Amino acid sequence: MSRRDPDDRAEDEAYEELAARDLLRGRDLADVALELLHRGDEVAVQAAGRRFTGTLIHAAGNVACLGTALGTVDLHVDSVTTWQVLIRHRRGGLGRAGGATSFKARLREHEAVGTMLHLGVASPDDTLVARLVAVAT
Repeated sequence: MSRRDPDDRAEDEAYEELAARDLLRGRDLADVALELLHRGDEVAVQAAGRRFTGTLIHAAGNVACLGTALGTVDLHVDSVTTWQVLIRHRRGGLGRAGGATSFKARLREHEAVGTMLHLGVASPDDTLVARLVAVAT
């Protein structure tokens, strides 16, 4: 069994810390949503002037689907103004298996089955309830 010099170990730890920090700097909101999905954290998000709480049930690309007490909320990741972890979990999250790969793809899924949607818009007083007829390319 070989013993390493404590100075070498300290230097290695410093490099590991710098590498970990560099990875954090390279993340975007889609990466954060995916991490929250994998951990299974209970979160609160602010989007379209509304606050939603629940657990992410899907995240891929620019789409995140939040399971709430009232149903699923589909979010365009870039439209979420606040992400807050309410309860952090160490295990029990979900993997990214299947599902829409973008917000547009998620809208097309709703279009295909004729889902009645409540669409949030910029003003919290405005909600549009409708079925999608066509999703533009």
